[in-house]
Amino acid sequence: MEKIAIIDIKSTRIDMLVVEYNENGNYSVIDDYSEQVKIIEDYSGEGLLRLARSQEALNVIKMYKIICEVEKIGNIVVYGSNSLKNLKNYRSFVDEVYNSVGLKVKILSEDEELSSLYGGIVNSIDVPKGIAVYIGGACTRIVEYNRRNILNQIVLHCGTYQMAEAFDNEKDVKTACEKIVERYKKELDSIEWLKEMTEEFSLIGTGNAFLNVGSLSKKIRKYPVDLVHGYVFTKENMDSVYNLITTLDIDKTKKIKGVSNDRADIFATGACMIKALMEVGNFADCVISSKGAKEGRLFSIVNPSTNEKPVTDLVGFTLDNSAILNHKENDNRKQVADLALLLFRQLKVLHKLPRSYVKILRIASTMHDVGRRIQFYGNEKNSFNIILNSDICGVSHREIALASFIASCQNPNDFNLTEWIRYKDLFEEEDLEAMRKLAIIVRLASALDKTKRSVVQDISCDILGDSVIMKTIVTMNADIEIREALKVANDFKKVYKKTLEVL
Repeated sequence: MEKIAIIDIKSTRIDMLVVEYNENGNYSVIDDYSEQVKIIEDYSGEGLLRLARSQEALNVIKMYKIICEVEKIGNIVVYGSNSLKNLKNYRSFVDEVYNSVGLKVKILSEDEELSSLYGGIVNSIDVPKGIAVYIGGACTRIVEYNRRNILNQIVLHCGTYQMAEAFDNEKDVKTACEKIVERYKKELDSIEWLKEMTEEFSLIGTGNAFLNVGSLSKKIRKYPVDLVHGYVFTKENMDSVYNLITTLDIDKTKKIKGVSNDRADIFATGACMIKALMEVGNFADCVISSKGAKEGRLFSIVNPSTNEKPVTDLVGFTLDNSAILNHKENDNRKQVADLALLLFRQLKVLHKLPRSYVKILRIASTMHDVGRRIQFYGNEKNSFNIILNSDICGVSHREIALASFIASCQNPNDFNLTEWIRYKDLFEEEDLEAMRKLAIIVRLASALDKTKRSVVQDISCDILGDSVIMKTIVTMNADIEIREALKVANDFKKVYKKTLEVL
């Protein structure tokens, strides 16, 4: 395992991502730092970065380097946003970082920034045809792709800080918001391919503007899941956020409590820009990605193969990433998952569930006992919370929530109807019965690898009248595994209405 720190010097803040990764390109985030340094606000009249702001940025970078020394991280990569080139003295600033801190800063080109945005999105969101958009303080980046091929890309040199000037010149909040929407629409109207989007292309948003709108949208909807990555808000949800903003007292010196780290006027501006974007592109909804250009650059370093071919199995890749963090000796997560998928196929005649449940079962079986990392007793409840709050890529919040229930309700007596009702708006009508059936499958799979020796190599099920005869193909004595599987027989009969025999 190796550690790396990636420092991003942006127009309004300086971030540092610290990760641990292996030779397969799987990684685990150790820490994520972010400090506001509003370089874009402090241009002098001649386009020069003032000394005080430059010193503030240097102090943050020095602090990050000290953290890396404490964590014994020798590999530190520093990137600078292309927007820094707007400064006439940006080279002097870059030289000062090297002379004072000993770190080389690579100023990214616009193409490199767009490529990083695409890499962060395509390796974290399962959307075959998408419009990936980042709205920042100084610019907007847009990438159109189709099945992992970039079709169009563009950088607009307008961001939330420039657009927020409307609040300086207009006292009425609603009028200011309307002006921002119309002004941003004019910027977007120059992109012909954006106005010609078909329904099969989905809008994917990343960056604070989208994260903030998503947070407020969830509060308005009383959304039950705390996850941001993969959250979908509709045009109607966007209108609700916009209408609420126009009634607020937008004080540019304050923040909107519990929603954003940005000033209220920057938050409001971002929301107005997203509203304009959805209207120009005629998007019915928007998927939020908490991964963006920062993660795209991370992928290019720790998993360079993704520069040529993006990750195809997002669920598997994410589960492998979580294994790094939760690794322990004699980990049988893969064996239990393999057995669960085998049982799903063998019992298809009984459960009659479509293949769309396979990803859900895969998550639940792979993470079926993740709660034991905290403690053995009550581990089911811990598993529920860990899975429910995991950023698992390539699946919806419904699928994550359903996997949480499957892992925590392997014993039907553990099912909590009150808890299920909390998430009912996420679920489909058939999900409750599917959850019960899949929970028994996970429990059987776990029992069939009780000694964690991968004794059971294959399973064959014969369904005869009121009985299911499960024949195990083993590599050595499997008495313990068979006895454990037979303990599931009573609950199996409750759910599947069949008597279970295990041989």
